[in-house]
Amino acid sequence: MQVFRLTLSDGARKFHIAIQAPDAAAAETKAADCFDTSKWQILNIRRAGVVAARPEAQSVAA
Repeated sequence: MQVFRLTLSDGARKFHIAIQAPDAAAAETKAADCFDTSKWQILNIRRAGVVAARPEAQSVAA
């Protein structure tokens, strides 16, 4: 998974959100699901970093 920083605007205001997704297209889809795209325009999608995979559970030997 990667973290993407999206810039949104309603014409008067801009703000940034971070979305975790496998790629930019998936991040854009997630943002469109969360925000009313008739009011909010996605201006920019930029990769912000990589999220480390969760460590695997350690088994305890008896």
